[in-house]
Amino acid sequence: MTDTGVIGVGYIGKLFVDRLTEAGHSLTVFDIDDDQVAYAVEQGGTAAESPAEVASNADAIVMALPGSPEVEATMEGEDGLLDELDAGDLVVDATTTHPDTSVVCEELCDEAGADFVEATITGGSPREGYHVMAGGREEAYERAGDVLDVLADDHVLVGPVPDATVFKLGLQMRYAGHHAVDAEVVEFVRDNGVDPEIFTDFLEFDVLEGYFTGDFGQDIEGMGGLAIWDKDIGYAREYAHEHGTALPLNAVVHEAYKATRHRTGSEEGDASALIRYWLALNDAEDRFE
Repeated sequence: MTDTGVIGVGYIGKLFVDRLTEAGHSLTVFDIDDDQVAYAVEQGGTAAESPAEVASNADAIVMALPGSPEVEATMEGEDGLLDELDAGDLVVDATTTHPDTSVVCEELCDEAGADFVEATITGGSPREGYHVMAGGREEAYERAGDVLDVLADDHVLVGPVPDATVFKLGLQMRYAGHHAVDAEVVEFVRDNGVDPEIFTDFLEFDVLEGYFTGDFGQDIEGMGGLAIWDKDIGYAREYAHEHGTALPLNAVVHEAYKATRHRTGSEEGDASALIRYWLALNDAEDRFE
């Protein structure tokens, strides 16, 4: 039985809690939301008062947090992981962050004598299940193998830190761009009097249902597609700027997501809310009323 900690019990964190407890791991959890912690306790986990307490109880700590600020606070803040991180511990970060955050995390873990592995995760590939793209030293990845085998249906070592985070940001760029193009195509067809559902009903393309129904909600708990992709594409653009990589299409997609968030006034809507932006541009916001 492995003593494991999970910090962040949101949508992905709950997946980890379920899988780890089912696999027989002794689990210590922390989240700033008591309701999320209560869920983990119901599954057999033990609540901690701080990231430091998680580190004191666990040999392997998994972070599943919203982004770079939360990871940085968890690592270095008051009662953070570094206060109790021991030599030989393992830190696995499943958060999508700025790549520089992963570099700093690995350096901090090195100073403490602990191993660090990026474990960027996706459930949106054509392959069924959840898949981890890992980054880190080969020996750290091999040591994390038993935990990654539980957290994901498959995993691969992309390269050293921060390669996995760079790859995940590229993947998010693809997801976000794909959905933005779909939204524009659907609105183009519909605005010119043609039924866009032919894309799905006849051609069987995978297009978000909300593009047709006007349901602009989200199908996951926590940050929806608008907030996630605005954050992640923002990280990608910052990193590209630092390294001189031109991302002209990415810039347009990012602006569309930012404009949609501003137009809808929502942090939580999924990518189907892009339709609201196209409707506004075409003076057709009452189309679904």
